Amino acid sequence: MSELPLTVAAVENYIHSIAPFDTAESFDNVGLLIGKRTQTVSRILVTLDVTMSVVKEAVSLGAELIVTHHPLLFRARKDLVEDNPEAIILCELIRHHIGVIAAHTNLDASDYSASACIARALNLQNLRQDGFLFIGDLDYPTDADALKSQIEQVLGTQTRMYGNCSNIRTLAIAGGAYDEGYVQAKQCGAQALLTGEVKHHNALAAAMEGFVLYDGTHWATEQILVPHLAASLQKALSELKYSVNVYPSSAALFCSCID
Repeated sequence: MSELPLTVAAVENYIHSIAPFDTAESFDNVGLLIGKRTQTVSRILVTLDVTMSVVKEAVSLGAELIVTHHPLLFRARKDLVEDNPEAIILCELIRHHIGVIAAHTNLDASDYSASACIARALNLQNLRQDGFLFIGDLDYPTDADALKSQIEQVLGTQTRMYGNCSNIRTLAIAGGAYDEGYVQAKQCGAQALLTGEVKHHNALAAAMEGFVLYDGTHWATEQILVPHLAASLQKALSELKYSVNVYPSSAALFCSCID
């Protein structure tokens, strides 16, 4: 079978098949945000955020489509006047005819989430899901400090720990910002929760209840999904005989200047 031309619509349909857009939270903004569904795609860039450095990377690659976790246009805009970062990015995307598909809370609730990726990297057993939480059992009970070291090895960054426990058997994971989920995690039998942002009052409450919260930063607890999603997209689209190259973004998190 010869290779087929790929359209934005086909990519959107595949993402919908693994993380249905209608499962996103009501406040979210997912699916095709910029571009047209009939546009032909030969290169796709997968990223956590659409920053100016990511746009420049897409232009350099000749990518016609960006698949992002965090959406643009998260809040309603009334204009595209280029006097603020988001408007500048949006206009640059339009100038270069680069489409954008966002998969946010729908991806968080899927088996392709960052939380699931981290759970597998930590070799958690008996993995189960409860909403945005992915919960798994450790190979053997461990203390909070030892588990912190394991988490830091997987995330490749320092992790803050709140509370203490000498007998952690089950860990819940919610990449990004979901520290309030510690109550749900405790109800599910976990003794600790790894997330990406921990508020002071939740840290105090969890510690008082003998529960451990790990703050691995929003970026590190979600960035892990980018190469996994890119590889999954490449594999699935290639198996369908589409002619496409999918790249995980290597752009810096922050762009130092906007030209």
